[in-house]
Amino acid sequence: MELTGKKGIGNLLKIFLQVCFYAGILVLIGLPFILNFMGLNLNACMFVIYPNGIVLLVIARKFIKLFDSLKNNEPFSEKNVKILKRAGIAALIGSFLWLLDFLYEVFLAKSETIVSNLALIFLCILFLGVAIALYILSELFKQATEYKQENELTI
Repeated sequence: MELTGKKGIGNLLKIFLQVCFYAGILVLIGLPFILNFMGLNLNACMFVIYPNGIVLLVIARKFIKLFDSLKNNEPFSEKNVKILKRAGIAALIGSFLWLLDFLYEVFLAKSETIVSNLALIFLCILFLGVAIALYILSELFKQATEYKQENELTI
């Protein structure tokens, strides 16, 4: 199976991400109603879920644009470098937000549940790792774009 083009796996991933993007919007809109129906209340740490949900939607949107360029057979371009850097910045913001939620849980809410604290630490480290990986990937795409441009000039 080919990676680029209209019948490539990149196009299938784009469609999957679009479904996840719109489903994520619906979940963010319906979350208070769903929790109210289940008898749960929003507490202060839930307010981190909305900004992090928005961060995840931004990252999904950036990857939809990235897979668009794969569909158009132009994976190495300056546009993709910018997309990867912006997605990395969004992931770094998400990591910071999870860190804030962890600090809130430990110091202000005096949470004693180790599972939720470990989950928040894991999410913070995960988003930080994603941010670093996206930055490295953007630099690789930048070099590949430069090599591609040099190669086109020599032909």
